[in-house]
Parts: sequence; C-alpha cells; structure tokens
Amino acid sequence: MEYWIKKVAIVTGAAHGIGAQVAEDLVRMGMTVIGFEPTQERLDEMLTKRNDWGSLDGQIVPCLCDVSKGEDIERAFEGIVAAYGGVDLLINNAAVGKDGLICTGNLEDFKTIIDTNIYGLIACTRYAIESMVKRNVSGQIININSICGHYMPSFAEPKINMYIASKRTMTVLNTLLKNEFKSLNRKIKVTSVSPGIVRTGIFKTAGISFLDEEFFEANPHLTTKDVSNVVLMILAAPRGIQVNEVIFHALHEIY
Repeated sequence: MEYWIKKVAIVTGAAHGIGAQVAEDLVRMGMTVIGFEPTQERLDEMLTKRNDWGSLDGQIVPCLCDVSKGEDIERAFEGIVAAYGGVDLLINNAAVGKDGLICTGNLEDFKTIIDTNIYGLIACTRYAIESMVKRNVSGQIININSICGHYMPSFAEPKINMYIASKRTMTVLNTLLKNEFKSLNRKIKVTSVSPGIVRTGIFKTAGISFLDEEFFEANPHLTTKDVSNVVLMILAAPRGIQVNEVIFHALHEIY
C-alpha cells in the first residue's frame, strides 16, 4: 500500500454509504481524498465525519461537485490540478436509483439516473485520465458497479430497471477502457467492483420499500466496510497486476 501514501484520490458520492467508508479508509492509508458531493449540506456532513476520525496521516477535502453537470466536473478538476497537480486514483461511486419500469416510469427520473450514473462516470473518468497522462503516472480507476451489472436480480417483480441498465452500461465501459489503455499503452488500470446487496441508504431514496431494515435483519448482505475492503485489496495488488472485475456477495446471499 506504500505506493498510495501521499497520493491524491477522488471519491464521488463521498458523504454517505460506500463512498464515505472508502474515503475514510483511503485517508487512513495516508492519501489526500477529494470528496465530491452536489450540495453544501453533504459537504458539511463530510466535515463532521472527518472531525470524528481523529489524527490521521491523510486528509479529506470536501468538494462541491454535481457529477451530473459537466461544468461542475470541469471546474472541480481544474481546481484539483491547480492545488494538487492532478489525481492518481479515481473512485467512481456516485449513483442514484429510482423504482419503476422503463415502459411506464418517469422520464425525468431516467434522465437523472443517466446523467449521474453514466455521464458523470464518463466525464470524471475522462478528466482523471487527462490528469494521469499529463503527469505520466501509473494511475488507477475503480468503478463501484453492482452485481446487477452482470445478473438480473431475483426480485418477485421488475424493480429499479433504469438503474440496472446504467450498471450494465458501466460493465461495458470498464471493458472498453481497459482495451483502450492497452491499445494506447497507458499506465492506467481500471477495475469494476460489483457487490451484491449492500446495507446503504440508496434503496430508501430509490423508493424500494421491501429492502427495509426488516429485510436486512433477516437476510445475508454486505456492509459498506466489506466493499471498502475489496477496494483496498485491489489497491494492494502489485502495479503489474490488472484486476478486471471483482463480483462478490454475502455468504449464502440469494441473488
């Protein structure tokens, strides 16, 4: 892990859930972590959590950036390059979901999902790559995907279909990026991390009522720490090893 000490990471969606846990663990490794969030309220929450961590070798730097907006992303990366020289690690974690069918769902909800889960990932990745290539660093991109980016979940009825479509897109994008880096001889690695059901707040905000506290108490599931541990495992791999995809779920989880 020594490779990452004092280096700069960006974590999108860093105030809650998986993003918050990954950000904290990277700071504990000694990294400077730029946490993207779209509202001041969430930036304040990030600062509050930072105060609870105590004295650490790294630091968390909250950054107001809505990844669904190209101008926000451009401005954020310009500031990061000016202040820190660039970025070494990008964790694409920000995502939104909404319950509903594609054939009857709300189009504005679909646009929000596409703008955040697909456009935001692509735009952040594009600027991160530019920063890595300019400095000729051996950078890394980790995309927080989902097991539903590979397998249809075993719901009794269709749910969060546009979210699932966005995660399938992420799976394809990960492969395309890996192939591009090889053909262009870039010193950048890209990995898709696809967990099963994780106990976070995304299901509540998405309106998935059956994935409630009662469900989690009764069924095997992952924690945000489980996902972060997998991210750390990938970062610990020697620089000459390319981890393409990690698909995992809780022991005995049904998916």
